[in-house]
Amino acid sequence: MMANASINQEALKSIHHSDKRTQMLSRFSLALITLLSTALFAFAWALALFYGGAPVPLEQVDWPIVLRELVLCLTLFTLFATAAYLPVRKSIAEKLTIGLGLIFLGSWQELLNQLILSDWWLAKAFTLTLSPAGLMLATVGLFQLGRAYRLSRLMLGSYQNIERDLATIDQLTQLYNRRYFFSVCGPLIEQAGAGGHRPVLLSLRIMNLTPLNRRLGFQAGDDVLIRVSKAIRRHLRPEHVAARLGGRRFAILLPNASEREAEELANQIRSRVEHVLMTSEEGEEVLTGIELEARAGEYQPGETLDELLTRIGSNPDPSTTDTASGASGAD
Repeated sequence: MMANASINQEALKSIHHSDKRTQMLSRFSLALITLLSTALFAFAWALALFYGGAPVPLEQVDWPIVLRELVLCLTLFTLFATAAYLPVRKSIAEKLTIGLGLIFLGSWQELLNQLILSDWWLAKAFTLTLSPAGLMLATVGLFQLGRAYRLSRLMLGSYQNIERDLATIDQLTQLYNRRYFFSVCGPLIEQAGAGGHRPVLLSLRIMNLTPLNRRLGFQAGDDVLIRVSKAIRRHLRPEHVAARLGGRRFAILLPNASEREAEELANQIRSRVEHVLMTSEEGEEVLTGIELEARAGEYQPGETLDELLTRIGSNPDPSTTDTASGASGAD
């Protein structure tokens, strides 16, 4: 059965790639046919006017205007060909292609008017209508192209933000993860030390997470982590950097603060989670409290972030940290 499933998947992939190639060839063929048809029509229309009208005497031809119209025709045909092969949505490509094609034919008619005297009503109608109609249609196509480009930029920005968040944010607590904390705070501490400052590191550890897990269920453990992280975010200042180091451990770097200020911050966070109403696995609401152990340490000259964390007792083994979710593995 596994072999059959593998064969089916390969067959589906082959069909998918074949469909994509067919679509690309179909679009390429359609664009080529459109260009050739337009060029043939322009050539045939010029022959018809030459046979049905009277050529303008050479001495009466305004050659600078003829040269200008010829350059304009070549430029417009190049734009027309470019629009036909643009990798954009079909409806946008059609408007741009038809619009630029009409503008090209209008310019071609202006060139022929400089070389041929004709009383055909169709030639006059082409002179009056082709270029304005093409401009209107091309304008609509360009407007839609601009909107599509803006939307794609917004989507790309959203994807980049999501990718960045997944790489730097702990998804359960919405605080920075251990990797980001070390990559940012390490250099930050070194810069502060070089400038004569003494940053303070505050370590927080949930002491009763395991008892709460046993009493209310492991889902309550996640709830405890979320509540603590919300309390931390509530009291953070713009210059503070807070992260979940893993399990039940958190850390906050205070670049311009003293140990006393760090202890005051810890007390504020404690007061937010001292009495909380939680729900057990049976759906009963239980009034309980979250116990936090707080330790603060001031940076010492020459000390690294890892050494500072170890000194204040808040550097667990990275292999045991969980940066996404779940409190069941908390230390």
